[in-house]
Amino acid sequence: MPAGSRDDPRIVMQTITSKDFRQSPVDVIVPVYRNGQLTRACIESVLASRCRNPWTLVVVDDASPEPDLCRWLDELAGTGRIELVRNRANQGFVRSVNRGMSLHPDRDVVLLNSDTLVYGDWLDRLRDCAWAHPVTGTVTPLSNNATLASYPRFMADNPLPEGFDAEAMDRLCARLNAGMSVTVPTAVGFCMYIRRDCLEATGYFDARSFGRGYGEENDFCRRAVQQEYEHRLCGGVFVWHAGGSSFGESAGYWQTRATQAMREKHPDYDALVAAHVAEDPQRVMRRRLDLARLQASTRPRVLAITHRQGGGVEQHLMDMARILDRDIELLSIAQDGHDVMRLRWLRPGEEDFSLWFRMPQEQDILVNLLRWLAVGRIHVHHILEVPRCILDLPEILGVPWDFTVHDHYPVCPQYNLTDEHGHFCGEPDEAGCARCLSVRPAPWGLDIESWRRLFGHWLVGADRVFVPSRITLARVQYYFPDANYCLAPHPELAGMVEPAPELPPSDKAMSRAVDPPPSIRSGRPFKVLVLGVINPAKGLDLLTRCAWDARNRALPMEYRVLGWFERPMLGGEELPVSCTGPYPRDQVRALITAEQADVMLFPSQAPETWSYTLTEGLQSGLPLVASARGAMLERLAGVERAVLLNPDDDARIWNDAILSLLGESTS
Repeated sequence: MPAGSRDDPRIVMQTITSKDFRQSPVDVIVPVYRNGQLTRACIESVLASRCRNPWTLVVVDDASPEPDLCRWLDELAGTGRIELVRNRANQGFVRSVNRGMSLHPDRDVVLLNSDTLVYGDWLDRLRDCAWAHPVTGTVTPLSNNATLASYPRFMADNPLPEGFDAEAMDRLCARLNAGMSVTVPTAVGFCMYIRRDCLEATGYFDARSFGRGYGEENDFCRRAVQQEYEHRLCGGVFVWHAGGSSFGESAGYWQTRATQAMREKHPDYDALVAAHVAEDPQRVMRRRLDLARLQASTRPRVLAITHRQGGGVEQHLMDMARILDRDIELLSIAQDGHDVMRLRWLRPGEEDFSLWFRMPQEQDILVNLLRWLAVGRIHVHHILEVPRCILDLPEILGVPWDFTVHDHYPVCPQYNLTDEHGHFCGEPDEAGCARCLSVRPAPWGLDIESWRRLFGHWLVGADRVFVPSRITLARVQYYFPDANYCLAPHPELAGMVEPAPELPPSDKAMSRAVDPPPSIRSGRPFKVLVLGVINPAKGLDLLTRCAWDARNRALPMEYRVLGWFERPMLGGEELPVSCTGPYPRDQVRALITAEQADVMLFPSQAPETWSYTLTEGLQSGLPLVASARGAMLERLAGVERAVLLNPDDDARIWNDAILSLLGESTS
């Protein structure tokens, strides 16, 4: 007989034995110890509830050391508004909860942390969820701070979404997610509805294993599963939770103890939770709330079309999202798998928001959503790997668009203007471009003329075409002279990350002139720092040749890549080269400082349009050696500590220039 069928004896027995429980009041159990202000707010929010089902507020005072809180609880108990249970000595959270749950053995219970706030008919909605499914054992609401029940970011401690207080969030959940719930591997103890039949079958919390608290609800839930009960997350209730206030500085200790106890008692628990997090079935409930908040925003909505490659395009988009977060709601759409487009909300704090659309099959769904959200402008940042149908969005939606030039994709499908070997192509005539495309075809099978005609439509039809550097503007304008160009260097959010201290150029020059060369002073080779992902266009070949030259001539130099190689370096094991691997963007300046390099090297073969890595070099205060090509030539003009070299020159010239800049003779 299939589990869950109408004749399943497990369900029949639970239905019979739990009739009386369902007719009884519910005990809302709040254990209290300290943090009087939070505790009073919690209790007052429960007492202000407007629920149709009868309930009793049971407060378990675990020998609180706060006299004012104790007196206030006595006053409430004297008026009959709460049922007060007081421990003579401190028993800890788990024993206090067990005492509260044993008080009325014919009632369902809600365990409510004293640092929570509830609203409206919250208890009715939780109870309805608990009894909507025959085998439900516990129910947990959504919250700002509740791991797998967290909103808006899953598994995170969140501030409340902008424009919403906790009560407004609860109303939104009640309206949009009414009746919606999903099964979860465990309840979350900040607010946990437990049916009495589940409690009777499972037993109380394990105070011996979990002592002061943390993990006791997880253990209970896994034991309840052994009794064939399920646990549900209720999307129609939102309970605010401060989090961490009960344990203070000792929280880490008790969490560690709980983790060890859970692994001993339930070895499969971590894997079950990890599988649930990966599947994330509750994201549907979160997306409904996200879309309602986004649609309700009074800010204009702008959709950015971009690629999924990260790098400077992604950095620019995220910077713009921060700069414009008070002015617009910025969305982005990019490929995320074959024919699948991912829609994101780029407002800081909304990183959890993603929707996926299969193209072209779900183009109408995407278009209808964008219309419902009132997207009023499109900003094209990149169309690499974008399905052709996405290019029709401005016309279908009937909205204006802007275009930002991040590389040379409008000019050539090889967006960095390099040949198949990673060398600058020199911008040949159409016949030369045709030969290149015969080896590396353009998307959609376009020839170079058709390609530029397509981008000409995008650029000339745009309200504005933003270009970050003059040298890039001149190149793009040569091919597309009729567009409305705006010279707009990429914003540098200097205040976001603490820059390394920088000496004035004159002081730096004096230091180099008076002190011995660093290789002699410190007894180590000069460290040449290279930043970013190193591929052929970014100078992999030149860096390899420089490393071989340093090895062959026994130069006092070592190369350190703060980043990684896109492909292996030829003979890399024998060369004075190492790399760190990927790095977090917000730590790059601290990492540069920690490397204690002597010089930074920018060996790009391709003409850069801007280069965020160069920005970090300028902020570092270190001497810079860079390619005299593209935006580097423009941005380093007049920088005294910089040397510009032809990237096609011999590696010997580059190494000699580096050592000369550092005051070291190679003769």
